[in-house]
Amino acid sequence: MKETAAAALLVVTVFAATFAFFSAREGRLIEEKEALKERYEKIYSMAEEYKGLSSRNRGAERLEEGLLSFVQSSGSRLNLSDRIATIKPIPGSVEGVSVLYQGLTFTEIVDVLQVAGGYSNVRVRAFSISKRFDDPGYADLNMQIEKMR
Repeated sequence: MKETAAAALLVVTVFAATFAFFSAREGRLIEEKEALKERYEKIYSMAEEYKGLSSRNRGAERLEEGLLSFVQSSGSRLNLSDRIATIKPIPGSVEGVSVLYQGLTFTEIVDVLQVAGGYSNVRVRAFSISKRFDDPGYADLNMQIEKMR
């Protein structure tokens, strides 16, 4: 009888120790899970804030009109429509145009690039500036613009 009581006491003691060990471990795991959850929530909120800031900096406005008409209307707004030498569509999967402006001042070049960069779905894919030798105060701007979906 003493042996069964001792065995029962040993089983209860082992059970209590095991239960205490795993309860403590479970508590630590729950605390770690909550800390990790808080970190992920903070990262998520920072990502949402970044998206908001990014869209504000890139121009939250989206271009709805066609790219050819955008180039013509922005040229009219900047009083540069008479200096647009050529507008050619670029074949491909996205809507793109190649535009050549002739005889621009460097301030006007910056204005053209700012207007193109003011929309979240318009990207200047490439541009080149060529200095004019007939009048060093002017340059030609050749740029490729594409409209993202």
